[in-house]
Amino acid sequence: MDEQRLRRDWAKLPKRVTTVMAARPTMPENVFRVRRSPAKRARSTLFLLAAWYSPTSAMRVAFHRARGVNIGESVEIGYFVILDNLYPEKIFVEEGATVSARSTVLAHDESKAYTGQGRERVAETRIGRNAFVGANCVILPGVTIGSRAIVGAGSVVTRDVVEGTIVAGVPARPLNSNRKADQGA
Repeated sequence: MDEQRLRRDWAKLPKRVTTVMAARPTMPENVFRVRRSPAKRARSTLFLLAAWYSPTSAMRVAFHRARGVNIGESVEIGYFVILDNLYPEKIFVEEGATVSARSTVLAHDESKAYTGQGRERVAETRIGRNAFVGANCVILPGVTIGSRAIVGAGSVVTRDVVEGTIVAGVPARPLNSNRKADQGA
C-alpha cells in the first residue's frame, strides 16, 4: 500500500525534481535506524522544552526525570542543557554532578545511518558522582565521565574520563597536572 502511494506521489512531481532526486544515492536496505513511537518522542520533547525554560535547577532536574533521564540526588542542571532527546533513558547523571548551561549529553549517533555507512549507535552515557561538566560541552554516546572529574568549558568528550581527571579541548584531553594552578600558586 505504501509503495503504491509512493509511486503515485513520485509520478506527480515535476520532471526536473524527479531527475535530481533520482541522481541522489539511496539509503541501503540493510541500514538500521531505530524508530521511537510518536507519543514517546512528543513526551520527551515537551518535557525537554519545559526543562530548558525552568527558572531553577530543581525544576529542570524534575522535567528531565519525567522524560526518563536517570538523575541522582543533588544534581545541578544548567539552562538549555540537552540530555539526549531520543533516548533519555540511556543517560545517567549520578549524585552531586553538575552539567552546566548549553551542554549536550548524547546517547545515540545516527550519522552513519543517515549517510548509509552503517548502523545507528545507541549507548549508555554516564556522568559520575560529583563530576562537573562546564558550559557548552558535548558528551558523545557511550562516554563515562568518572567521579569528581572536571570537563572544561567548550570541550567535546569523545572518550571516557578517568575519575578525578581534568580534561579540556576538542577533543577533550587530560590537562598537564604540573601546572602552577594545580600547585596552588
